[in-house]
Amino acid sequence: MNNPDSANQIIWWKDKKLLAGFTLVFLSFVLGFYGKLVFISRFYKPIGLITGLSLWAFSWLLLFLGVFIVGWETVKMIQHRIQSHVKKTVKETYNYTKNLPKKSYDYTRELHKKGIQKIKKSLSKND
Repeated sequence: MNNPDSANQIIWWKDKKLLAGFTLVFLSFVLGFYGKLVFISRFYKPIGLITGLSLWAFSWLLLFLGVFIVGWETVKMIQHRIQSHVKKTVKETYNYTKNLPKKSYDYTRELHKKGIQKIKKSLSKND
């Protein structure tokens, strides 16, 4: 079988297209949030309104350009990697929480035994 994790490993620091694409995507998020901030803070000023909307629209263009440069195959590989990491984390969390009731039951039982032993000792001292 062809395993996408082992066959198509991404070397982040060596692929210039990948770095340029991620830089554009990151820059689009920054410009998009800044454009929203300008749009909201200067809503009643026409120049601020137009500037905010222009930055927001430009951020979408940068986002699509960055995804285009990165390539759909790389985006799919990243999505697969994220999904497999999430699936692994969910399984680990499930197994951990599945054992919690047994651990807490055993811990409570041990506390109960210690309490009973202390009571027996105190009763035997009083006799």
